[in-house]
Amino acid sequence: MNKLRTHRQSVIHQFGLFPVVVTGVRQLTEHYVRISLAGPSLHHAAEEISEGTGDVVDAYIKLFIPPAGSSQPTDIVLEDNWRAQWFAQPTDERGWMRTYTVRNSRLIPADAISPPATQFRPAADADLSVLDREYPSDIVPEIDIDFVLHADSAGEMGPGATWANQAQVGDSISFLAPMRGNNLWSSWNPGKASKILVLADETAVPAALSIVRTLDRNTRADILLEVPGEGDIMTPEIADIADAATAFPHVTVRWLPRGCNGASSVRGEELYRMLREILDVKLNIQYRVIEQVTDEEIVWGLADEDSDYYVFIAGESAVIKTLRRICVNDAGLDKGNISFMGYWKRGRAES
Repeated sequence: MNKLRTHRQSVIHQFGLFPVVVTGVRQLTEHYVRISLAGPSLHHAAEEISEGTGDVVDAYIKLFIPPAGSSQPTDIVLEDNWRAQWFAQPTDERGWMRTYTVRNSRLIPADAISPPATQFRPAADADLSVLDREYPSDIVPEIDIDFVLHADSAGEMGPGATWANQAQVGDSISFLAPMRGNNLWSSWNPGKASKILVLADETAVPAALSIVRTLDRNTRADILLEVPGEGDIMTPEIADIADAATAFPHVTVRWLPRGCNGASSVRGEELYRMLREILDVKLNIQYRVIEQVTDEEIVWGLADEDSDYYVFIAGESAVIKTLRRICVNDAGLDKGNISFMGYWKRGRAES
């Protein structure tokens, strides 16, 4: 089979640090909040952002959550060893780095914001010719990021959710992303598949929804979205897929809220149940995470074969590993047709 071309084609050093300001805060559902970010630095980001096209399919950035009490965005000189230097600092001084999906992009009037005090910083080995281009001074790019405000068993939210829960218009923050002339970071690579299965927990819902509106009209797709509760089921308008709901007649989006109407409250169990139903695999064992994920294990891999069927699984690492094993071991799907991304590990803080 032909190998797929993935979206991860950016040269490793062709990225930069983009300081931005909060331009909007919108509560979408009980646990989801949308934060809009804008700034002149985004003129130097990948075209899907800098041109405001909204063509941000499963695109992700690395957001620097500032430490408590900081009013300035994280500012780092991106030399070759920047990561080691940054992690060497105490957490209460450096803050945290987290991965988030870009849900949309657009252009807004420049006079609608007060630019952050810090400037765009390219990676040390980046091609700086992108900075020489002329761009309009009366508009700036703006992006949306959807945060899920979920808490751990002790009722405490992580640093990203805590920041989003407290964010106000005018706050500053910064993130890493590819520069112009490079593709956005993404794991979505369906090739020529005409049948698609997407499984996402609440942390991967933004990525899954960004995918829905890009599917071909003839594509048959099941999109399974497990969310914390019934109050997180989004209408097509809130989910920004209203057009897709009518344009793609063979795409089914299924919301799977935990703990209501007889549904399990255990994370991943509703995805597990629906996956077995779709793949026609008997529910002959009690749900459990097949194997705990260690700190060292990386649960992340991209499909590398082009076939008619493509599976995209994203969310908490142990759940994602379980769902992938069902696809491969129980349903007999080819490993090369499955992209799987363990965004986070339950009970572990990661950057």
